[in-house]
Amino acid sequence: MRGRWSTALSPLALLCTPFMLAAQTHLVIISGLGGEKKYTDAFTQLSSSLADVAATRFGIPEKEIIWLGEDSVSKRPHYHGQSTKVNIERALTDLAGRVGAGDQVAILLIGHGSGEGPETKISIPGPDLSARDFAQLLGRFTTQKVAFINMTSASGDMLPVLAAPNRVIITATKSSFERNESHFAQFFVDALTKDVADADKDGRVSLLEAFHYAIAETKRIYETDTRLQTEHAQLDDMGAKNGVADPDGRTGQGLLARRFFLDGAYATRAGANDPQLAALYKDKFALEDQIDSLRTRKTAMAADAYDDALENLLVQLARKAKSIRELEGRKS
Repeated sequence: MRGRWSTALSPLALLCTPFMLAAQTHLVIISGLGGEKKYTDAFTQLSSSLADVAATRFGIPEKEIIWLGEDSVSKRPHYHGQSTKVNIERALTDLAGRVGAGDQVAILLIGHGSGEGPETKISIPGPDLSARDFAQLLGRFTTQKVAFINMTSASGDMLPVLAAPNRVIITATKSSFERNESHFAQFFVDALTKDVADADKDGRVSLLEAFHYAIAETKRIYETDTRLQTEHAQLDDMGAKNGVADPDGRTGQGLLARRFFLDGAYATRAGANDPQLAALYKDKFALEDQIDSLRTRKTAMAADAYDDALENLLVQLARKAKSIRELEGRKS
């Protein structure tokens, strides 16, 4: 049994390499034209809150937080200028030139959208940026994990254009025909900036947890107002080019999003000031990643080899969780 487990597990070890444990997150926030004051204010507030929490909660270095918005000049922290096509293309091109292999790149769009298919776009000052344009820009990130989260109205048609392996693509709507005001952005940002979406209580919020929270809250607001729901968010992180609204994050869609955290490295609020606890959490998350990877390989493995590998990983995970509970108990 031990021999079979060692043979079966060795390829999995390659999937949890050191760079994955110390991945740097690079955050780009693009807020577009509001058109009306209430939208301009809302887009600014959401973007500002997200940029602030990226630094204070997620520990993303100041230089790795880029916010481009409607105003040409702003004294707000993290603001890098107007969200024109030229500025966005320059920011993403420059980032692609310096980002490290294995790093995480998260790009979030907030605003109004329009168009169809490859010409779906976000409304920005001057010429708009389309799905086709973003596809070219994302193509520069070949060795990174990328999350592209389009929270604009009519954003759904961007998903099949941008979906690819090693990318999390989230859109606020199912298609370009859902063009009414979207509430998804507010709840998705709430999930990242407030203590409301940590479903598994591990002290962190993954993109999958944020997606599930925003989906549920968006549905709730329509039900409360007894209105027909006019937005249905979608996720694809398998490169399938076919988004789903209910990814389970275990056997198919959502697996990458479940392991995508904006804090990048395996830091938690619980272990932020305790190196021993932080190390235990890092090991716990690494084991969970190995279990996820093993499950995706089940059909290619002999049944006994799979069972042995899974059993050993689960035993290690249980021991690590026990150590965390004991250490947290002593410090509470």
